[in-house]
Amino acid sequence: MQLKNVKRWANSGFAGYYFAILGVFLAFCIRFTLHPLLQSGLPMTFFILNTILIALFFGYKPSLLTVVISAPLALFFFVPPYYSFNMPTPGDLFIYLSYILVAIIAVVIIEWLQRERFKAILVSRVSDSRYRLLAQASYSLRIAQSNENQNNS
Repeated sequence: MQLKNVKRWANSGFAGYYFAILGVFLAFCIRFTLHPLLQSGLPMTFFILNTILIALFFGYKPSLLTVVISAPLALFFFVPPYYSFNMPTPGDLFIYLSYILVAIIAVVIIEWLQRERFKAILVSRVSDSRYRLLAQASYSLRIAQSNENQNNS
């Protein structure tokens, strides 16, 4: 069965974008609070967790917004040299780009899984609807046949 509306599993609207921005803010606050402890370690971990949650509940568009917002924030505040957009060391840059790649791969996988889940729900609803129509038609046919048999008797 070809279903074209499985892309619509997530509600459209501004709620997803609102929660995406709120999540980036909360992830930033948590990471900024832990910065004296973590230093340059785990610069995007909290941002990626936010991205995954947003992808899970609101779809890929708001979650990609979280990547676009959080990548420069993490680079500026949590990758040495701090508070600048100067190029970090190659090792830091590799880790930073790895985080972004992991986030994008997670978003793609979650989107694919959510679409498949929604497709299964739609197929189940269509199947249930067709079963009910078939049962109703069968019942109507039996009633018509029994009325015809009574009229012939």
